[in-house]
Amino acid sequence: MDLIHHETQEGQLCAKHCLNALLQTPVFDAIQLADIAHQLDQEEGRRIQDGGTATEIEEWQRKPSDNMDDSGFFSVQVIMKALEVYGLTARHWNHPSLSTARQNPASSLSAFICNLNEHWFTIRKIGLQWFNIDSCKSGPTLVSDTFLEVYLKQLELEGYSIFVILGDLPECAADSVLRVCPAVAESGSSSSSHAVVEPVTESVEEIRRKRLARLEGGNPAPPSNPPPSNPPSSYPPPEYVNSDEEDDIQRAIRLSLQQ
Repeated sequence: MDLIHHETQEGQLCAKHCLNALLQTPVFDAIQLADIAHQLDQEEGRRIQDGGTATEIEEWQRKPSDNMDDSGFFSVQVIMKALEVYGLTARHWNHPSLSTARQNPASSLSAFICNLNEHWFTIRKIGLQWFNIDSCKSGPTLVSDTFLEVYLKQLELEGYSIFVILGDLPECAADSVLRVCPAVAESGSSSSSHAVVEPVTESVEEIRRKRLARLEGGNPAPPSNPPPSNPPSSYPPPEYVNSDEEDDIQRAIRLSLQQ
């Protein structure tokens, strides 16, 4: 699915892939993360030099960095520092403050990052749906709301460390499209499977009409008095679509047609 930003695995750069998947744009590269790792190394060095013994200082000077290596690995500290740039923090899934959120993660949270054996990947909500965005997979996979809690428990049993992302994620183009045109699983039955999005080809009025029908629990009926093909600017929008939804619909149609 080209609509969702997904990077395929390159070397051991899964921390970079994970961060960019979380933010839904390729904002971080290996050089930027290496700079953050170097800053953390310097801070650690200053702390040891200020309060450590001569032996501790000598050992620190000899040992390699704990925050990165030549393979492209970056530590959890580097990831946490990179998140701070965007006003985000990560808290462990089992933290006491998240006890309520753990009961219904699909509706109360917006993203997770997961780690096992130095591999990182992202699970996040885009639009109104959850996606597993893993650089070791061929593309993003759709995770149903009901399956999310089960999936998180499965990851825990497999030994993954799971971190909840706290803070407001930056807006992304996929949000606007998927609110109007949700992704569907390719298999049609799996709770976690590759997702596809159909291009938005319907008119704004048709989308509005179908939304209202869904809210009322019925099937959309054809409009009895369809609006003119070129309505005047004063033509009033239906009352059940607010200005934010109107903007989402218009933006989704434009973005979908560009894919």
